[in-house]
Amino acid sequence: MELRALEHFVAVVDEGGFTRAAERLLVAQPGVSAQIRNLERELGQALFVRHARGATLTAAGQAALPHARAALAAAAAVADGVAELAGLLRGTLRVGMLSSSNGMDMPELLSEFRRRAPHVEVSVTEDDAATLLAAVRAGTLDVAWTATADAPVADLACHTVATEPLSALVAPGHRWARRRTVALADLCSEPLLAVPRGGGMRTVLDEACAAHGLRPRIDLEANSPVLLAALARQRLGVAVVPASYAPLAEGLRALRIVRPGLVGRVQVVWRREFPSPATRAFTALVRAGTPG
Repeated sequence: MELRALEHFVAVVDEGGFTRAAERLLVAQPGVSAQIRNLERELGQALFVRHARGATLTAAGQAALPHARAALAAAAAVADGVAELAGLLRGTLRVGMLSSSNGMDMPELLSEFRRRAPHVEVSVTEDDAATLLAAVRAGTLDVAWTATADAPVADLACHTVATEPLSALVAPGHRWARRRTVALADLCSEPLLAVPRGGGMRTVLDEACAAHGLRPRIDLEANSPVLLAALARQRLGVAVVPASYAPLAEGLRALRIVRPGLVGRVQVVWRREFPSPATRAFTALVRAGTPG
């Protein structure tokens, strides 16, 4: 079984079709099709269902995909290991970042990493928490800053950057404007302003509500705490935001959410299997803390 065939197989999966995979690999589309046919012949199973919009995995393809990714990662680790031994840290580092974050010290870490490993090509992608976690699991990202409920991510290596309680913001004149706290059950009785489903803060809210048999009423969604606060200021609902942002929400009353308290965890995550030398070097820097 050739690594090139596995590379073409993974590219078709990631790009959703043969034509886009060929563009990514800088080869002709018939060459990609030939590699996949040879691989299917060798395995004795069809890996894709071809259709006008692209290609989707068969059950056999789904079973083969994690092993194909692992094989490619192991092959890359051989070359990376030799370069590492020679003192030449090379390759790529694909980093994911929450769209709604304020940086979380990542610019300083990337600056220090670039100083230590100038030959590593670094790319940064922004997305929501659920998408970033899925990308790390799939191997399309090497490492990601993400927000989750206050617990480790069981199937990934993790480093906690911070824990973050959530607060509720209400406008002047709201019936809770003189209160300091609000119970989760009471919060769910109000129209809520929150980040979209898949975002870290939203996951914390949704999981807590599900655990207590509650159903939050989400009236409006926005990725930015600034926009959520602005919507609350217009009395469109109660905004659920990180507690660290609440003091910046001028003109609004911040209430601590209780019974239960809602706490998220900001974590850096990466795959345990076959991390590249660049990933190992970067995550070591993360664990050591932001350079001063």
